[in-house]
Amino acid sequence: MTVDDPLNLVLALAAASTVKYIGASLWRLKKLAKYEFVGNVTALDLYPAKSCGAISLQSANCTRGGLKHDGVTDRHWMIVRDDGVKVNIQQEPKMALITPSIHGNKLCFDAPGMPTLKLEKNPKEDPSIFMDCKPRAKAMTAMYCGKEASEWISKYLGTKGLHIVVSTENMAKRDVSELAPRPWLNVPETTDKVTFSEVSMCNIASENSLKDLNSRLANPVSMGNFRPNIIINGSLAYDEDNWLEMRIGESVYMRILEPNPRCLLITVAPNGKRDPNIEPLKTLRKFRKTKPYGDSPLFGINTAIDKGGIIKIGDPIYVLRKPVA
Repeated sequence: MTVDDPLNLVLALAAASTVKYIGASLWRLKKLAKYEFVGNVTALDLYPAKSCGAISLQSANCTRGGLKHDGVTDRHWMIVRDDGVKVNIQQEPKMALITPSIHGNKLCFDAPGMPTLKLEKNPKEDPSIFMDCKPRAKAMTAMYCGKEASEWISKYLGTKGLHIVVSTENMAKRDVSELAPRPWLNVPETTDKVTFSEVSMCNIASENSLKDLNSRLANPVSMGNFRPNIIINGSLAYDEDNWLEMRIGESVYMRILEPNPRCLLITVAPNGKRDPNIEPLKTLRKFRKTKPYGDSPLFGINTAIDKGGIIKIGDPIYVLRKPVA
């Protein structure tokens, strides 16, 4: 056969493509065979606004941008100061009492003693009200949600100069791969994008890990202190330290980027009260610290979504473990 023979060339290319496809399929099947069942999904929580309350769901669309339900994606709204720096639950524990809900084309927020704040669920982008904000050290562009929202959140928290911003679906997101290298076998990819969450499209925590932690505490805490998106049962306490990849149900695939290093935020309970004894952070520091996270103990895992889809409570969870050293 010569390259001058078009038919033979096409046949050769087709054969090569078929062999490559079969090889990739066999490799994938071999990899899937190593996945191990570890438990089930027991709760799904979507946090529309960073450091505010959650919407508990029976099912959710797990997208590359995070959990999504009825047009609202996790942590795409945020409270900021005049200079764009985020305000979080550690600084303002009352933020935990801001309750979100979805009604038609509105994302609503309720808080004690306040009228309902109604925001557009999918606002039209308006560059004239774009502003720089800082969910972390590096600034990103978000959109101002208006004077009414600013007055509402400033009045509720008793602090002047606060605003609510949103990152619409088409606005630029933060590239997780730009962060410092993480001590995990999975290196963040340039397609791993987050909005106002710290480093993760989806945060996952284990009921048995919480049960073990609570056995060490004088006053048990709830999973609400840790604010995960997906809660699972069945796995051993802290077994998630050993996971490399996850599959939820039959369609959703995730990479574990790193364990979740914790800070003072977890000392604020869902009722808006800060623990005077710095718990559960103080106890976690006694047995869940490791390099290179310094004084930040680990609880839960941060993940990147490789293949999205609908997940629901009760879905089985399968994992691919890290190789044994």
